[in-house]
Amino acid sequence: MSPIPRLTATSLEDSTDHSHISAVNEALHGPGVGLVDLKFPDLESQYLERLVLGLGKHYNHGPPITHSSSRGWFWDVKPQETNPVVHQARSETKLPFPWHTDCSYESKPPQFFALHVLCADKYGGGTLSALNVSQVLHQLGPATVEALCRPEFRITIPPEFSKDDTGSIVGALVSRAERKSGGLAMRFRADIVEPLSLNAKRALETFKQRLGDVMDKRENLRVDLTPQDLPDNTIVLMDNGRWLHARTEIRDLGRHLRRVRWARREFVD
Repeated sequence: MSPIPRLTATSLEDSTDHSHISAVNEALHGPGVGLVDLKFPDLESQYLERLVLGLGKHYNHGPPITHSSSRGWFWDVKPQETNPVVHQARSETKLPFPWHTDCSYESKPPQFFALHVLCADKYGGGTLSALNVSQVLHQLGPATVEALCRPEFRITIPPEFSKDDTGSIVGALVSRAERKSGGLAMRFRADIVEPLSLNAKRALETFKQRLGDVMDKRENLRVDLTPQDLPDNTIVLMDNGRWLHARTEIRDLGRHLRRVRWARREFVD
């Protein structure tokens, strides 16, 4: 697999520099993933805020997505001890987080997300892995992919993200919307997906088996980014439908990331 594009921002002004914004846009619309090393302190993530607005202004990216009425665009991701009484977002626990896309339970998931590493795991935990969706799907065969494209899956909305009485949505796991660009987009999180037909069940089992093969055989379809690859003041940007991501167990309770999501993807069944 080709190396992930790695850019450098030498000052906050780069966040509004057209050539820099263009390079980030090329990474997101080309390979679908990129890294930015910040060479200046930015505890408030001003660079990321201005960059996302610049991508909207110059390249018609959709607007930032508000996490909640109290949190706004940015969500501080810090590990907490598991509490069996309180519903916790999986990303805010120390537990490993298997392959998934963000907000897979939404009818229009975010197209992009970014993570600003404010404090990396000092004890080597929290490795971020990324897996190219199209490359995996293209190995499954057309019948399996077609079954994943049908709206025959129930996706449960985790209680901590429920906004009303709607407990789930029904739809496809793979979107046809990206086929015009030669790729496929996906929404997926194994623990909240339920197949509603025999074909859907078989396709989901085949896909999950392939994910297991990737983990066991460490094929070059996946990219592993350790805390050494993502030190403090690094930003990861990713296309949320073209890449699955996962995270190993967190060992350092001081680990601190800040996340922003933007643009909505029309998920076409």
